Amino acid sequence: MKIREPYKGHVLEAMSHERSHGLGFVSEVYIEQHRADEVAVTPFYPKGTFGTHDLALRNAILCGQYQVDKEFIAS
Repeated sequence: MKIREPYKGHVLEAMSHERSHGLGFVSEVYIEQHRADEVAVTPFYPKGTFGTHDLALRNAILCGQYQVDKEFIAS
């Protein structure tokens, strides 16, 4: 499954995948930063295994929001 969500000028694209042995779901999130002439994409792979696609996606979105917030604090 996949969802896209805007967040503070970025787009977070979260995906969840069922683990190969079928015991839960893992997630990943791509943070898109749209600039004048390009799109910078940074991948993150949150830790954890979740019982449903929805929980894995929510975790990925939260991880992406944290990374964006951390970037704003550092700058």
